[in-house]
Amino acid sequence: APPKRTSAGVLFSSKHLFMPCTVVKDIDSAASASTSSASSAASGDGTPKKDHKPSSDDPVPALVKTSDGQLHKISDRRKLTPLTSPEDYLGIPDVLHLPNVTEASLLHALRLRYHLDEIYTSAGPILMSVNPYKPMTVPGTPGEDLYSEERMMMYRGSTANFVGATSGNGALAAMAVAAGGKTLPCHLFQVADRAYTSLLSSVVAEEVEPHLEEEDPMVIMEKDHEQKRRNHVVRNQSVIISGESGAGKTEATKKIMQYLARITAKGKDGAGGGGGGRRASAKEKAEASSPDDADDAFRANATSLEDRVLSSNPLLESFGNARTLKNDNSSRFGKFIKISFNTDTGTIVGASISNYLLEKTRITTQIEGERNYHIFYQLFSGADEQVLEKFGLEGGIASFRYLGNRATLKSRRDASAFVETMACLDQIGVSEEGKNEVLGIIAAVLHLGNIDFELVKTEGGNSNENARMTDSSAESLRMACFLLGLEESKVSEAMLTKLLTIGGKTIHKPQDVAQASDKRDAFAKLVYSSLFLWMVNKINATLSE
Repeated sequence: APPKRTSAGVLFSSKHLFMPCTVVKDIDSAASASTSSASSAASGDGTPKKDHKPSSDDPVPALVKTSDGQLHKISDRRKLTPLTSPEDYLGIPDVLHLPNVTEASLLHALRLRYHLDEIYTSAGPILMSVNPYKPMTVPGTPGEDLYSEERMMMYRGSTANFVGATSGNGALAAMAVAAGGKTLPCHLFQVADRAYTSLLSSVVAEEVEPHLEEEDPMVIMEKDHEQKRRNHVVRNQSVIISGESGAGKTEATKKIMQYLARITAKGKDGAGGGGGGRRASAKEKAEASSPDDADDAFRANATSLEDRVLSSNPLLESFGNARTLKNDNSSRFGKFIKISFNTDTGTIVGASISNYLLEKTRITTQIEGERNYHIFYQLFSGADEQVLEKFGLEGGIASFRYLGNRATLKSRRDASAFVETMACLDQIGVSEEGKNEVLGIIAAVLHLGNIDFELVKTEGGNSNENARMTDSSAESLRMACFLLGLEESKVSEAMLTKLLTIGGKTIHKPQDVAQASDKRDAFAKLVYSSLFLWMVNKINATLSE
């Protein structure tokens, strides 16, 4: 039941305030009008103004107090919408069931559920989430992880009876599924399960035998059943995750991938998954000494594949995520993740990642309070002194321009994240030598940022517009070229000159300080973005094995 309300304190919702408020008192519009008219009793041409007579159409200004204790003046309290239904005070899991669906009522419903630690709310087949910025447990059950394996298996198959319901009452029912006589609350796992179940169900729908009267009996007898299975059409499924920076898109992506990997792995053990249990193919059994050996070998390979799929997330975060003013783990690139399933068994058989629009400007410049990509800080926090000395990083974060020359941007999680990143590189098949090369390229980018330029001085002590590298930059240039395997003279020439072809002749045009600095930054961006692209290609190559 809704809370008790008195005539002196009724909750309202304003389309301007977007939160419940109580009318404290009306503001005397007549008094304010007389005050303003006293100072200007006549118009600009000296003509006396006519007195305004109040009418029922005049706005009624009022002083209101919102639920957070703030006082506000509103121009017309008649525009406030009374909150009269119980859902206006208790929240509702599906906003399509609101008596009045408006922007104000929608935000009010989300706020009520958020205060109850219900961060997920449905809008039919769409799931809305509010980032809690804290570890989540099951509401009403302290200590139980909201994303535990038990919760995953609880939602497995929960949307099976509602697959295909994309609008109307069917879509609403799909978001309020009864399992064991208990309604499951809104969750990311529902979205993942609905997509997974729809994928496998589309195969079954395409394999239904035609009616005998619709096809020649002789043709039906001649058809090979296995051939028909190979020719079926699968309806691919998509899960679109959108929101502003800090809304929780990265975490939602990881949770959905963890769910898909877990239920398919569970299916291989006969406890879930799409096929109701793991079955080895005839080819696998023929190549093994026994059916049991084939099952064990295939299960080990599939488990390894699922681990590689999940290990791609920490790698992409380390090299493509950074701290911003709104979000400590903001993805600074777009990605499209495609996971392939065996429709016979429901297991993961491959995956690929497409990336686009990596924020390259962050490599060289960050505003106050933001950071470069995580991997730079992980290297300083997690690597031992010998590694830092090997790559010329013993000066620390504060000694590098591309890290803002600020040592206060370290995070307590950087050290543990570095260990996780190195483990993920192992998962995708990067050797120890390969990992050293990756760290060396990261260090080279930092050394490139410490190369400075100055104007060339003539014999008379004057300066021209041509640039040269400063003497203090020699070590940074040497270290960067050593780590990248490049010649110092060629790198220096590329930064300080520009090649022009005029009339078939090549001319080396000297650059000024600003132009040389731009070329240095462009080179550093190219090196890092190439490393990121290599990382994505390496992940895809591993997932396709």
